[in-house]
Parts: sequence; C-alpha cells; structure tokens
Amino acid sequence: MDRKFLNYAIIVTAAILISLLLAIAYYIYPKPQQQPLIDIEPLKKREEEVLKKVLKRVELSEIEDYQEEENLTVSVESSNSSSIASFGELPKLAIIIDDVAFNYQVRALKSVGLPLNLSFFPPNRKHPYTPTHAKKVEHYMVHLPLEAVGLRFDEKDTLHIQDSTERFERRIRKIRDLFPEARFINNHTGSRFTANYEAMERLVEVLDSYGFIFVDSRTTPKTKVPKLMRDLGRKYLGRDIFLDNVQNVNYIKKQISKAIKKAQRKGFAIAIGHPHPATIKALKESKEMLNKVKLIYLDEL
Repeated sequence: MDRKFLNYAIIVTAAILISLLLAIAYYIYPKPQQQPLIDIEPLKKREEEVLKKVLKRVELSEIEDYQEEENLTVSVESSNSSSIASFGELPKLAIIIDDVAFNYQVRALKSVGLPLNLSFFPPNRKHPYTPTHAKKVEHYMVHLPLEAVGLRFDEKDTLHIQDSTERFERRIRKIRDLFPEARFINNHTGSRFTANYEAMERLVEVLDSYGFIFVDSRTTPKTKVPKLMRDLGRKYLGRDIFLDNVQNVNYIKKQISKAIKKAQRKGFAIAIGHPHPATIKALKESKEMLNKVKLIYLDEL
C-alpha cells in the first residue's frame, strides 16, 4: 500500500512540476502572435520583378521590338489619310491599348471612361481567358503575335514568314472562332514579318477570308504594309504615335498631345499604348486635352 502511494505521489508531483514549467514558459517566452511579423512587401516586390523579367523574355512588346532608324519618315500617301475625317468635323483619334490579357486590366481600362480600342492577346497558357475578357467590352481587337527580329523567345503560336499559308489559315480560323465580334487585328512585335512583303500578302489574303482588317503597329520602319495596301488599292491603317515608350505620366501626356496634333494635321491618327498604370493615369488626366479630337472606335470607321 505504501509503495502504491509513493508511485502516486511521484506522478502527481511530476504533473505539478510540468504544469509549473509550462506556465513559466508561457509568461517568459513571447506568444506567436506577439512575435514580430515578417515584412512580405519586399518579397512581393522581388517576385514581381522576377515575373516581369520572365515575361519580358517571352513577350517582347511593340516598343522593344521597334527598330529605330535615322530620318524615319512615313510618306503621306501611305499614312492614315485625312479623308477619314469629314469637313467640319473634329479630327478623329483612335487609341489602341495593346497587350490586354487579364481581367484586372479590362477593369482598369474601363475605369478611364474614354473610348479605347482594347487589343487582346489570343489565349495561351499564361493568359488563357482572353476571349472571355473580350466579351466584357463592346469594341475589341485581336493582338496577333508575328515574328520579330532577334527575338529569342516567341509568344506561343507566333506566325513566322516561313510558315505555310495553311498554317496561317488554321491560326486565323481559330482566332475567328475565339473572337467572333472582332473586326481588326494588329501585330504584336512583328518587325521581321511586316517587313516581308510576300508573307504579309499571304496573311492579308487569309485575314480577308475571315473578315479581319489589318492595322499595322509599325514595329519597324521597314514595314511593307503601306506598299502592300497601295498595291491592293486599300486604305492603310497604321500607328502614328507610341504613347508609353517611357513609363512616366508627364511623358505620356506629351505623347497624347503629339497624337492630337497629328490628328489635327491629317484629320485622323492612331496612337498605341499599353495597360500600364502610368498610361491609365495619364489618359484619365488628359480628358480635357482630348476634347480637341473625337475619340473613336476603329469599328466606327
């Protein structure tokens, strides 16, 4: 009996000691919620920087693809014609926003409150829902990846000058199925492709068969699209101004002013920007200045 009592006393004493130690530890050591939190903002910023570098390798922008040359000029007969604007009307300006891929971009661009021509990437693994996002706007375009000069990483399903006309046809037929309401297609990159007359001629023929009109992003001064359109007896539609070569609100406002002056001189102009925060802010702050022109959807031509 004494031995059982001794064992019982030992167990009780041990339990008391353990409880006492736990109580001391509770008050001595900081609780989990009292520990300083890790600042995740630098980590998020680093992650975004890495993502941008990856996307830059894969999706070259029109601006990066643009091949600068000295004394670059575009002849009057090959540029957007003033005949699009009627006498007595305000000059017309179409602002295209390229590289649209995600729903948050669509929301941000709609919040600008201006008629903008959103040009959507065809869907791929990185942005699979672009056709769904396009349905959320009344007027939209398709941003078609074409072969660039010196590009190591192509956007998936980029068309190349050596591709067969059958491949062109398969690609454009699929895009027509995915974007049934689109009338206009402009090129994403494409400095090599648009500089090749034969490739552009074949592509335009396929685009015609599916009811698409090509708009030249003019990613190279060597573009053959103006000559091709002259030879076909058609009006050439091409970019006049890049708005956001530099991600700076004041710079972009100056580019918007240049686009307005270009429209005033010619009667009609096309400017291209991208869904960057600086571009969206500059557009919102330029509404009064943009009253000097009539902003239009290309669908209205």
